[in-house]
Amino acid sequence: MQQREEKQLAFALDNIIQRVNDLKTSIASMIMKVENEYENLNRPNFLDNYALISGQLMALSKVLSHDKCPVLRNLTVLPLLLSPERDEQLAQSTEGRVTTFAHYLVPDYLRTKLEPRQRPKCFR
Repeated sequence: MQQREEKQLAFALDNIIQRVNDLKTSIASMIMKVENEYENLNRPNFLDNYALISGQLMALSKVLSHDKCPVLRNLTVLPLLLSPERDEQLAQSTEGRVTTFAHYLVPDYLRTKLEPRQRPKCFR
């Protein structure tokens, strides 16, 4: 029983990762077009890109709400290695957004809600 659940989780995570990567590529492409072709950007092409991103978000939402996808909020994420030193593999896998996974940073990285003092004024 547990093996089946692990296989379902692995399949679901692979599917989610693929959808997120497709979405990330589409968003990066749209940002590049807006930054580089702003003067010549026509509305129909922009709306087509927007529709593509919207469709990809809907596909990701379907994957997350599918019956065979395990409820991910019931899973716990624990770091396997904490180090105050720069981790090149971590930096590469996060595209440079996270370079170290130190003890003092883990609570912020794994937090699901903002601390009250960090919330914008409109949410207080």
